[in-house]
Amino acid sequence: MPDQDRSRAGSPAEAAPTLPMCFALSGDVNADQMQRARTVFSRVLAHAHEPVLSVRATLALAPLHSKSSTAEASVQADINGRLLHAHAEAASLHEAIAATADRLAAQMTRSARDWESRRGQHPRRSRGDGDAPALWLP
Repeated sequence: MPDQDRSRAGSPAEAAPTLPMCFALSGDVNADQMQRARTVFSRVLAHAHEPVLSVRATLALAPLHSKSSTAEASVQADINGRLLHAHAEAASLHEAIAATADRLAAQMTRSARDWESRRGQHPRRSRGDGDAPALWLP
């Protein structure tokens, strides 16, 4: 068998194609901030256990002369029919995007269709495993 370079094989960036995302922008959001949001949300959605059908994101910056100088980011993803929505407000758009991505990742974990996620925990060692004797009560 010929040797193959596997240094990049299986990486999430290479394995997952670029997701089509619709963006709604409000305020003075520039192209770099939109590209950063696309990269961060794509990186989170690359770990989805099911196909991602559509993604819509909203980025908003309050005007500089307004009383509230906040930034907002929200994302809505359709993961094989399950609609997930994450939203965050922060002092900067960079922080809002990061917080939204964290919330999206948490929702993806909770909505996965495996029993560990549905129950909110991962399996633990049973009492019979390890050094302690198993206690079975009738």
